[in-house]
Amino acid sequence: MTAQRAGRLYATSIDQFANEEFLLSGNIVPDAWAVTDTVAAAYDVFDARLLADGSAAEAATLGRVDVLVDPDRLLIDGLTRLEIGAGRRQRGAGRRLVQSLAATAPAGRLNIYDIQPEALDFWIALGCAFRPRGDVLDGSYVLPQAQRGGSTD
Repeated sequence: MTAQRAGRLYATSIDQFANEEFLLSGNIVPDAWAVTDTVAAAYDVFDARLLADGSAAEAATLGRVDVLVDPDRLLIDGLTRLEIGAGRRQRGAGRRLVQSLAATAPAGRLNIYDIQPEALDFWIALGCAFRPRGDVLDGSYVLPQAQRGGSTD
């Protein structure tokens, strides 16, 4: 069985990232926490295939992500929030979205900040490495080499 390549998210501006499966539409969050050389941004996540087929945005909404973005290179550095709508869970959309975010991160490595206890099983199933940061748990997800479509460095 061949591993399916994760679809890198492409951007022409910081307001929108997209690939064949996902459309992220949002903007920078002023005064939000971010690591060096990144800005915090919040995006609504849509099923790009449903939008392409003519579905309304409400019907195509999958959830929301808050990420850290390198504004100069338009690369995703970290994930601070991932929400998939209740009716969309357990169908692989969250896993594929994390893989697409990682495919858009430098070296295929997505930093994950402030992992919530109720989501820990999800991150374990993805194979994340964890590290404590005070009272919270951070982690990282590295996209397997077989799923990488090309360099993002």
